[in-house]
Order: sequence, then structure tokens, then C-alpha cells
Amino acid sequence: MIITYLNTNIYLYLKNNFMNLKNNFSTDTAKKIFGNKKNAEVFLLELQKAKNFDLPYREITRGKNIGKKVLKLDTNQLWAKIVEFWDFNNGEKIIRELFTQTEKYKSGKDSYKIMNILINEWKKLKFDKIAWPFSQGDFDGFVQRVNAEKVSGIEKDEKVKYAAVKYRRIKEINTVRNDFIETLIFEKNKNILPTLNHRRGVDFFINGISFDQKVAKSPTNEFKKNYKDNWKEYAIQNPKKVAEYLYRYQDEGRFGADSRLLVVYLDEDVSIDKIAETIEDTDLENPLEINFEYTHNKGKPTEKTKVYKVNCFIILLSN
Repeated sequence: MIITYLNTNIYLYLKNNFMNLKNNFSTDTAKKIFGNKKNAEVFLLELQKAKNFDLPYREITRGKNIGKKVLKLDTNQLWAKIVEFWDFNNGEKIIRELFTQTEKYKSGKDSYKIMNILINEWKKLKFDKIAWPFSQGDFDGFVQRVNAEKVSGIEKDEKVKYAAVKYRRIKEINTVRNDFIETLIFEKNKNILPTLNHRRGVDFFINGISFDQKVAKSPTNEFKKNYKDNWKEYAIQNPKKVAEYLYRYQDEGRFGADSRLLVVYLDEDVSIDKIAETIEDTDLENPLEINFEYTHNKGKPTEKTKVYKVNCFIILLSN
């Protein structure tokens, strides 16, 4: 096995693809935050009000908006102007205010009420504990296992129907819970800046540094196997170890040594009140520093193990 190091240090320090809004602001960063021209224009106009700089305008000469003044900037010029006049303090305030006007934020604010409705419906359907009937991507395997049972075809149909409806409802519950979590994270500290248009790789900037939010259904099977019956208690006492396992055992195809905000379910049926309590008690000011080994091209002749260092926040959700 080959282990790669940098200089004489014990580990390789991979510089994360993070963005720091305080030290460096680029067109690429702006696009990740605003996502589209409409959001960018609204932000630039608000920034102009705050800093009182000049922008080129033109007057509409035809149609129902005749006489109205609009920005005289093409798309490239628009992004360039945002970069030119950007400053962190004003930018953070404006973006946070714009986020409160998005459908995503409004959905998050309604999540508490919607979750209670979904839980009541779950109980009326007489489902048992909230738990996945089969793992994601294993529906075919689940059906094969049901078909192998020595029961009637009608009983098999009912089992599959029951599991499919349960799976759909858990997905719906998780979507609402995730919206609720993102809203709580946003409201927890004023140092948290969300993106206005989600793109893979960046969900929040915390103290100006980019973090990608990842939600995990567990601290990995490897963690449970290694810490056996006491895995949950060990996880609660050792959040850094949970983060290390999540980085170490991520899929090769989605590998990343980026800064992350990890949300990890230790119980699948965590109540929305418990989620709110946990996030309130979570430190979102000082990230953890995680060192982890990762074996690339595992099982192949080109297999290579590297050791990485990353920063992350972790939220452990349990009853």
C-alpha cells in the first residue's frame, strides 16, 4: 500500500476547494452564491444602495414598461460589477435578507407545522417506528427477498405496497426535516450566509468560509461494526471520530476533501423538537479539524492511500 505525504509531515494537507468571502471574491464565487442573473441584479442594486456607487442604466422606450430604467449590463458585466464592489459586511447582510424572501426559507419556516401533519398521518396509517423498509437503491433486492418467502402472491403484493408507501413517506418526512434543519442553521448565527440558488458543493458560508452540507442516515456501517453495541454512545461522546469515518468511507465517485457541515442521524425517528434543541446546542463558530486516510482505486493495481486534513462542523441527531 502506498501512502502519500507532503514534506516531512505525518499527513498530506490537501488545500480544500473552499472559498473565503473575506479574503477573495471571484466571479465563480458570485455565481455559486446567486446562481442566476435575476438574483445577481437584485443583490447589486441593494449593494448600490448600501455603498452609493454608480451603475449604467438605460430607459425602456417601448412596451408596457416604457420609461422604466433598467441596468445597462450584460451578464458578464453584471458578475464583474458584483466582484468590483463586493465587501463582506454589506454583502453578508444583503444576502441573508434576500434569503428570507426565498421559497426555500418560507418552506423551512412552515416545516414544524408540516412535520406534525406528516407524523399524525404516519400514525393513522398504523406504521411502526420510522425506519427505512429497504435501503436506497435496493428495491429490486427487497422484492426478490419478498418473492422468496413461502406466502401467497396476495400477501407478497401487500408487503411490497406497504414498504413502498412507507419509503415514500419517509422520503417526504426527510425533505421537510432537512428544510427545517437548514432554516435553523441559518437562524442560529448571523455569521452564516446561505447560497440563494443551491449548487452542488456549497450550501453555507460560515464566517466567510464555504461549507457543503451533507446529510447521513448513520455514522457508517463500519463505525457501527467497530464500536458494536455501544456505537451510539461512543458517537455522541466522539463527534470527531464520526466525522472521520464519514470522510474515510465515502464513495470514490463522490469523494471530496472539502469543508463540510455534516448532519448525522443516530436515530431515524428524531423528533423535530429534539432537532431544534440539538442545533441550538451545536457550536457553529469553531470547526473541527479532521485528519483521515482514504484509499483511492481500492482493489486496483493503482491503489493509493492518502491522508487528508479538513475542517468541518457536525450535528448528531439522536433521541
